Amino acid sequence: MTFSRFSTCFILALAASVPVRADSPPPASVSDSAPPVVLEEVEVTAFKDSLTVPTSAAARVDLARTPGGTEVVDAGRYLNGRASTLADTFFLSAGVFAQSRFGSDEARLSIRGSGLQRTFHGRGVRVLQDGVPLNLADGGFDMQALEPTAAAYINIWRGGNALAYGSSTLGGAIDYVSRTGRTSPGGFARLEMGSWDYLRATVAGGLAETTTDAYASFTQQSQEGFRDHAEQNNQRLFTNAGWRLAETVETRLYITAVKTRSELPGNLTKDELETDSRQANATNIALDQRRDFELLRVASKTTAVAGDTSVDLVVAWTYKDLDHPIFQVIDQLSNDALLGLLLTNTSAVFDHDHRLRAGLFFNRGRTDAANYTNVAGNRGALLQRDRQTASNLEAFVESQLALGGGFTGVTGFSASRNRRDTERTFGAAPPNSSYDRTYEELAPKLGLRWDNPERDLQLYANVSGSYEPPSFSEAGTAIVANDAQTATTFEIGTRGTRRWLRWDASAYFAAVKDELLSVQLPPPAAPGATGTINAARTRHQGVEIALEADLLGRSLAERVDHRLVLRTAWTCGRFTFDDDPTYGNNTIAGLPPHLIRGELVWENAAGWYAGPTFEWVPVKSYVDHRNTFSADPYALIGFKFGCRRAQGLSWFVEARNLTDERYAATTSVVETYNPAAPAQFLPGDGRSLYAGIEYHF
Repeated sequence: MTFSRFSTCFILALAASVPVRADSPPPASVSDSAPPVVLEEVEVTAFKDSLTVPTSAAARVDLARTPGGTEVVDAGRYLNGRASTLADTFFLSAGVFAQSRFGSDEARLSIRGSGLQRTFHGRGVRVLQDGVPLNLADGGFDMQALEPTAAAYINIWRGGNALAYGSSTLGGAIDYVSRTGRTSPGGFARLEMGSWDYLRATVAGGLAETTTDAYASFTQQSQEGFRDHAEQNNQRLFTNAGWRLAETVETRLYITAVKTRSELPGNLTKDELETDSRQANATNIALDQRRDFELLRVASKTTAVAGDTSVDLVVAWTYKDLDHPIFQVIDQLSNDALLGLLLTNTSAVFDHDHRLRAGLFFNRGRTDAANYTNVAGNRGALLQRDRQTASNLEAFVESQLALGGGFTGVTGFSASRNRRDTERTFGAAPPNSSYDRTYEELAPKLGLRWDNPERDLQLYANVSGSYEPPSFSEAGTAIVANDAQTATTFEIGTRGTRRWLRWDASAYFAAVKDELLSVQLPPPAAPGATGTINAARTRHQGVEIALEADLLGRSLAERVDHRLVLRTAWTCGRFTFDDDPTYGNNTIAGLPPHLIRGELVWENAAGWYAGPTFEWVPVKSYVDHRNTFSADPYALIGFKFGCRRAQGLSWFVEARNLTDERYAATTSVVETYNPAAPAQFLPGDGRSLYAGIEYHF
């Protein structure tokens, strides 16, 4: 399906969704002499808020009920600078490791060590749009299918805290909450440009009438990239339209279309990174390695409210056509369908406040996958063809009961049954190339929360189970079949505000079984052979701290003329093997133990702001599980200034990596570092400058 067909689908859908204005003039009278018609008075109610898309204020109240690490990210926080990659979006989000692979959408995204093996095509986190899962049926998701400017805000649940939203993964969930015609009426235009021929333009608009609203956003992005062979060009279309069928019933239709083309510059050796970090890997150039795809997603969400009970019915279909020349040309055509039902009830139990949330999701996806020889980026001979089918049935329940004295108890569980079926229809068929596996798991949760509203203080603790069946990238190897990855996580934390200081801090420990990692294969594999299988026992532990402080001592709850605000996010994680016969208690490679990001910004009431930004990785991070080779520590300094307003004109100028530091933004993950194959480093961008202008009308 071509992008022009995507655009046609969108135009037809949007045309059908545009409401007729209530103040349109009536049609001309058939006869001037016709008798007057007396009409009954009809009271028309204009609905201010949406039932399907909560406001950010409602989301903050909702997430604060969770006895664990959560965050609501307002779009204004990342729109005051370049807003392109996941690293831009989650720069100040403690616990979320998001690092661009080469200055583009492709990123390593991990929460609490989820998907440690992945430097591309995410896994281990449930990604949603307005509560509707975006992940394909096998669990994978694409960073290029996310658009930060189309979101009003983003919800984050770290770890097992996303149970009430259908996620049982180790990493939790991220929910991009859409702008609608009610929350963002009028027009919106934004233009960003900068180094490496970076250009990003967004046009959007929303409208709302008494019972209907609509919003559409189109983004065009292109860049040559800091490195050679790192060109990116993509178009994203996000639109939704809501109908208030009754005072207590609303339906919202979503249409998303994405076309993306991304060159892959590949990994460098440490010497290459230090001498010329802009170069590309020679093999990547010779094979014209890229990740290109087209995606069309149609979804709907219907919310009905009756007294203390609300019910959500969600339906989604996703079409994806992937063309991915790497060592071979990977060609995949996917069709995924999802059906979900969610219920929320807030009726009191024995005169105690109570909140019950339960849900059921079923999704099924089929992928027709083929591998060809790579002839300078083009398809050569067909090597193999597979038919892959993934299906998931997931149920979850969470109960929150007020116990008195400010305490609230939380109990819940998720139950899952997942199937992964691959049939080799062409090509060589080594062991496990065709398989049909079923995974089942019950993951419980128990938590306790204490709130002191007068002091704006909350303390919490929880223990939760998590569960993740393998995606097709991990589901089979030539030697060993994979089990599902499970974990039990313990967490304590606090959040609150003290006049000039706001904090959110949590500490966790997860005992993981059967973590999906590329490790040495057991016999009868050849000595030294590696593959993605299950590591018997591993440990994930860490601290996540986000701070916001007015260094002039002004209250954060009051409007003042000037502030000097320090915002910082510290993500500390130690992920290790647990008395492994091969690796002992070594560190699992992939992520730095510490990532500290922040800004020190002067702000005034008129919307002006200016100040430095910083990113610091103070210790080395291992490339291999044997812990013999590592990426070096680094520190980056930037500066931004601008003016941001809710209406009218906003603008920014942002400089990054002012010292032109040469560093590895992230690395590959290998079992053993091999000096014969030393290219394992992905350089970060050098000194760069960006500017943007935005207008609301």
